[in-house]
Amino acid sequence: MYKKRWAQMVRPGMILLSATAISGCATLPRNGPTGSQIARDAQEENDIGFQIVDIGPRNIDALSNTNAPSGALSALSADGLVDTLGPGDVLSIEIYEVGVTLFGGRASIAGPGSSAGDEAAPSANAGTIGQGGVVVDRYGEITVPYVGPISVKGLTTSQVQDRIVAGLRGKSQSPQVVVTLRKNVSNTIVVMGAVSSPGRFALSLARERLLDVIADTGGISRNAQTGSSTATGTGTQDVIVRFTRHGRTVEQPLDTVISGSNDDLTLLGGDRIELIRQPRTFTVFGALDRISQIPFESRTLTLAEALARAGGPNDSRADPRSVFVFRMNSSPARIGTEAQPPENTQTSPVAYRINMMRAQNYFLAQQFMMHDKDVIYIANASANQPLKVVQALGQLFSPVIAIQNATR
Repeated sequence: MYKKRWAQMVRPGMILLSATAISGCATLPRNGPTGSQIARDAQEENDIGFQIVDIGPRNIDALSNTNAPSGALSALSADGLVDTLGPGDVLSIEIYEVGVTLFGGRASIAGPGSSAGDEAAPSANAGTIGQGGVVVDRYGEITVPYVGPISVKGLTTSQVQDRIVAGLRGKSQSPQVVVTLRKNVSNTIVVMGAVSSPGRFALSLARERLLDVIADTGGISRNAQTGSSTATGTGTQDVIVRFTRHGRTVEQPLDTVISGSNDDLTLLGGDRIELIRQPRTFTVFGALDRISQIPFESRTLTLAEALARAGGPNDSRADPRSVFVFRMNSSPARIGTEAQPPENTQTSPVAYRINMMRAQNYFLAQQFMMHDKDVIYIANASANQPLKVVQALGQLFSPVIAIQNATR
């Protein structure tokens, strides 16, 4: 009698629970849309105008292009000298005389190793003029005793010597002048950013190139090489060179600069070099074991390699026929060209779709090149929802069944 009454009470409850579970099927938890839902959104609820493009033999050649940006730095190539003087430079001037002298035989204007009492010639005494050297002023001029102001901007030290000698002619007997550069300011460059030893560096007549000075700074900093998380860079493939010359700035990946090429610029005074760490990553969502952001760790990365790094689709939840790569195609590209204002950059959203149930598409996946900030989405299988309903019903009814078994 008790069991019969219990069954009469339980059956309506089970019917009510079943109806509630079925009605709530549309609200069951999910981690993303199915492939058919994405296709429907592209047709009906597409506010941003994204397109779905199927990856196939006809378009794989265009999609396998790595678009490695290069040649941007070569646009700044220019001729110039690195031994001419400019404002801020500090000179050391030594004047030698014979016979009747102006400076006592030898004068050293902040010259190294000279002091009063030194003798430069048997019939001459020496004198010291100044202590800190001769600074080229902001107008590019220096002042020498008995000569007056001399414009030295754009001249070499030997040309300055000739001008001083010409100014002393008629005032001194057979003057000889030695001018040396004590402190180089005008022919320097600045290196900063992700380098081991940033700072200002003087150029020499050896004509240093871009890669030379990066090597002189100790190369890429340790943090840029190793990164501080799983989504950071690991080497030169994630470092951008930002080069500024005469008010123009261009950017180019460091690993595309080949030693001795046109991109390996011969440096000029005033150049500014900044190394910027910009890790390239892709993100994976959908029916896989773990959603994550993954670094490229190489210059090129294919879709097949990216799926393998992500762990691949979950065989119990994924629909391998609907694997998408969401990409914002931009034009013109910012990296590898002269920097453009944001308003001049146009983007077009595209969802590339590949059916991994077809054997030939595994070959295509090895040719499809990933881009920075691509999003891989592995769609959920349509059969997941009925399976979740069955699982939900099992969780709801398992206590009831357990009570029934206990009362038997």
